[in-house]
Amino acid sequence: MSTTVWLVSHAANAALRSGTFPHEPDVPVAGGDAEAALDARALEALAAWRERWHVRLAGGHRHGEAPCALTSPAAIARASARAAGFAGATPADALAEAAFGAWQGRRLTDLAREAPEALAAWTRDPGFRPPDGGDSFDDVRARVGAWLDALPESGHTLIAFTHASVIRAAILHALGAPSSGFRSIEIAPLAVTALRRSEHGWVWLAAMD
Repeated sequence: MSTTVWLVSHAANAALRSGTFPHEPDVPVAGGDAEAALDARALEALAAWRERWHVRLAGGHRHGEAPCALTSPAAIARASARAAGFAGATPADALAEAAFGAWQGRRLTDLAREAPEALAAWTRDPGFRPPDGGDSFDDVRARVGAWLDALPESGHTLIAFTHASVIRAAILHALGAPSSGFRSIEIAPLAVTALRRSEHGWVWLAAMD
C-alpha cells in the first residue's frame, strides 16, 4: 500500500494577481468569512476546477473511502478548498505559506524600488529570510519535508490545498534535489501536483490532465 498526496495550489485572488505579499494567516479577512478571500475571477476559476477535478480526487479510492482533505491555515487556501468541494478540509500548520516578516502586505513593485538587493536575494537564495521574522525557502522545505516523512504508510489518499512555495518544497524533497532548484519550478494557481510514497521514498508523479 502506498500513500498518495495531491497538492493543490490555491486560487489567485486580487492580492496575488497584483504581486502583493500575503498577510499572516491569523489576520482577519474582511467580512469575517474565508469566502471573502475570493473574488469573482477566483470563484469562476474554482468552479471550472471543481468540474474537472473534484470527482477524480474525491471518489474512487480504496474501499470507497473518502480522501482526507487538508488545507493551509491561510484564508485564501481555506476558501479555495471550500469552493472546490472540500468544505471539511482541516487546517494544518505544516501547509502554511512562508512568513514574510516586514514584507507582508507589501507590493513587489514597491520593494523592487525600495530594497532591490534584498528582493533579488529572496528570488535567488533559498536561505534568505525577509526582515523581521520572515521564513526562507529552506525553512519551508524543512517543515514540509518533515511533514511528508511523518505521514503514515497507510495506503490512504490526502488532498491538500496550499501554496506554491509549499508545493515547490514538496517536489524538491521528493526528488532529493538542492533547494536552489526552487527558482526553476513554476506552480500556477489551482495546479495539481501528486506525490506517492514508494518503498524507496517519495516519488513525484507526472502532471495529469
